[in-house]
Amino acid sequence: MSVRSDLVILWSFLSFAVERFVEMIVNIVPDIHRKRLLGIEVPLLLTLLLSLAIAAGTALDFFQVFNIGFRWPFIGYMLTALVMTGGSNLIHDLVGWVRIEKEARQIRARRMGKKVEAD
Repeated sequence: MSVRSDLVILWSFLSFAVERFVEMIVNIVPDIHRKRLLGIEVPLLLTLLLSLAIAAGTALDFFQVFNIGFRWPFIGYMLTALVMTGGSNLIHDLVGWVRIEKEARQIRARRMGKKVEAD
């Protein structure tokens, strides 16, 4: 595999991990999804902060893969965190779509009188 395909896999994994972690927090603190801090929804802020902590804590800078350097390395970490945050939203949407599709399949199976297997 190439470095770029490894990067896509890494991005997908980290985005998924961030999405799941923030979802766990929202489930533990149910009213948090309605709260705003500095005009930003708290779950989005949590996603951004966690992505930034991962990028900075692991010195992960996606731009270095393309030989794009910044005078201040922290800029690369911040931009990488933004990319991971966007990926987290994408992963969240995909997980939601899979859940909806699974529920729809179960409803169709029940209507047809078939036994539904657990996934």
